[in-house]
Amino acid sequence: MAAAVYFSEKFSEDAIGRLFERALADTAGRIGKEDRVAVKLHFGEEGNSRFVSPANLRPLLACLARHHADHFLTDANALYRGSRHNATDHLALARRHGFGALGVPILIADGQRGEEEAVVPIAGRIFRSVRIARLIAEARALVVVSHFKGHILFGFGGAIKNLGMGCGSRAGKLEMHSTLKPSVGEGCTLCGRCVEVCPADAILLGEDRAAIDPGKCEGCASCIAACEFDAVEIPWMALASSAVMERTAEYALGALDGKPCVCVTFVNNIARDCDCMADSELIGHDVGIVASVDPVACEQAAFDLVRARHGNVDIFKKATRIDGTHILAYAEAIGLGRRDYVLVRL
Repeated sequence: MAAAVYFSEKFSEDAIGRLFERALADTAGRIGKEDRVAVKLHFGEEGNSRFVSPANLRPLLACLARHHADHFLTDANALYRGSRHNATDHLALARRHGFGALGVPILIADGQRGEEEAVVPIAGRIFRSVRIARLIAEARALVVVSHFKGHILFGFGGAIKNLGMGCGSRAGKLEMHSTLKPSVGEGCTLCGRCVEVCPADAILLGEDRAAIDPGKCEGCASCIAACEFDAVEIPWMALASSAVMERTAEYALGALDGKPCVCVTFVNNIARDCDCMADSELIGHDVGIVASVDPVACEQAAFDLVRARHGNVDIFKKATRIDGTHILAYAEAIGLGRRDYVLVRL
């Protein structure tokens, strides 16, 4: 049976509240009153203003509070260096962007340096298990609040990327991005911090820099987090875009792990680049908000609505040269959700 996707062209508090209420009702009581609910979102990177604003979260959180007392705002640390690289800086950024004023606990799901994770078994085509940020894995239900926008690697990003890449621990993010292991480049000061944190004893100090033994390396990414000099290099381009999409969809499957989920995707401020980067050019018109218990249907509806709004043109492929619909097909194939849906306009 096709999932219902609720859609509103309005961004008012009333519209957001009604949209979320309808989607939440479709969980059919699977979320208990005292169940711990993780509200997964993106707090925005330094220099980015296009993320879903705290003001747009207020009606959603008010509705959630009426039904479920135990919920928290969360994201996992980024793999790259920046304002979301560790929990201390990440929390400070979230507060600077106004999320602290919402009166809801903010927790970074994978710990101070991305080391807190749970290994979740999945029936994937690539992975048999995935490494999910611990607090998200331990939650009984998920509310996934996403901003639909372009992405240099995915074509577009919304609920599926938020669930997959967003919920992976630091090691999980490395696993999604690359099949290669990190290496040490210029900038190494031989401080030895990477040696101290490596759980596999895979790092030795040489004469001019540390060296990582790829045969011993477990891909945990602890060295990336520990290095204060940006000397540990990440093999970003080791996988094709389609392969990263597939790995991310499988991580989304592990993040859900059978949990009830409500996805709310804001289709406005459609920028060329993702919210992990400073503001980039806008490439499309505002469309509205979609919500569903099916992340694939929610994503497909968001894409279809954007395409219809722009004369049946894929503005994301035009801007990035990436066909983002590949992740939709793969996500459906592995059982994350279904691409067919019934659009309910509110």
